[in-house]
Amino acid sequence: MAAPSNRKKSSGKKAAKPTARTKGAGTKSTAPRRGAKAAARPVGKARPAKKTVAAAAPAAERIIAETSRQMVAAAAAACDEKKAEEIRILELDAVDAGFTDFFLIASGTNERQTQSIADEVEMRMKRDFGTYPNSVEGKRQGEWILLDYVDFVVHIFLAEKRAFYDIERLRKSARHIDALELQKALRKKTASTRKRVAQKEASHATSSE
Repeated sequence: MAAPSNRKKSSGKKAAKPTARTKGAGTKSTAPRRGAKAAARPVGKARPAKKTVAAAAPAAERIIAETSRQMVAAAAAACDEKKAEEIRILELDAVDAGFTDFFLIASGTNERQTQSIADEVEMRMKRDFGTYPNSVEGKRQGEWILLDYVDFVVHIFLAEKRAFYDIERLRKSARHIDALELQKALRKKTASTRKRVAQKEASHATSSE
């Protein structure tokens, strides 16, 4: 995938086409624009998400980094925390893997809820993984919010907009992932983090004696 800096800047006009990540998911102007300005990058160590390279592999083989699965699981948990409906995780096939590995799709009942869901996802990614989305689109309108984390893309819809664009139908070749499957990866990370913190605290306690 091209680096974020290579993406075209928005012209400021209302777009007539949806973001290219949906590949033909409709033409309504309410769809997020791919060229929308990326979210402001806060000062600190955290940086925008970058495409994770798991390992060198033959062209016919596909490897998805464990961190990517953990982040998708955390994002799905964030959606659930804010009472999102119809949460779906799609693992895209190898043809589409060049621009992202996963779609996380969820629905809200109104604009305020979709915005709240998006805020929770961003907060969880910042807190647990120290990363920010490369771009945030459609958040002001709240009808279709897109958070681009490169390895995965979060789509948060109003129910009627989700039915209209129906990007799940357009991705028939994608594999539906059970959220519980990804939660295992997330729990593994959490346990590892807690163990590391405990070891660090024990080391400090020993050195201070």
